Amino acid sequence: MNRCLTHRAALLFAALLLVFSAGLPFPAFAHEGEDHGAPEPVTVAASGETLLAASGSGSLFEAVLKYRPFTPGETVAVTLYLVSAETNRPLADATVGATLSEGDRSTAVAFAPKSGGPVGAYSATLTPVTAEPMSWLFDVTAGSDSDLIGITGFQASRLAHSDSAVGKISSHGRWEVSPQHLAALAGVGVLLLVAAFAAGRLTARGRASA
Repeated sequence: MNRCLTHRAALLFAALLLVFSAGLPFPAFAHEGEDHGAPEPVTVAASGETLLAASGSGSLFEAVLKYRPFTPGETVAVTLYLVSAETNRPLADATVGATLSEGDRSTAVAFAPKSGGPVGAYSATLTPVTAEPMSWLFDVTAGSDSDLIGITGFQASRLAHSDSAVGKISSHGRWEVSPQHLAALAGVGVLLLVAAFAAGRLTARGRASA
């Protein structure tokens, strides 16, 4: 009688564990905080690399800033594309002064013509240390013309490298479980089912030989 009860309890526990593990949600990169106008991902056909883009315009020039996703403290290369607002032609040989601001803190960033082109592209390398929204102010001079261009929506990803491999709770209160944790739970459930089946066979054999 005890063996039968033990077998049934093990079988029930294994079934419940499988159902529980199957019902766990796979991890999702939850949106953290409010929408600060973060740029949408765009694809650059020339390189096939997925980048982020943010744009702005002044009275004479227009600008598009492109960069790959990055985390706070990570060095990232950014490329600024400048065109004439009137003719839409790239600005060659422009002088670009740039300031990156977050709150009341501002940092000067040096831009230079991008090595290998194209014309009108200017690049810089920086290491943002915050996940808060940042804004750019570009002072652009081309020939006798000069203009100020502001760009907002520049922001590091809030997904830290130190996130738990097991799971975490998102800003919306949803538990996010890693695939490794889910696979481990499913494996334990399978083992318990096998053990319960073996115990049942042994119990049946014992009754038959009694």
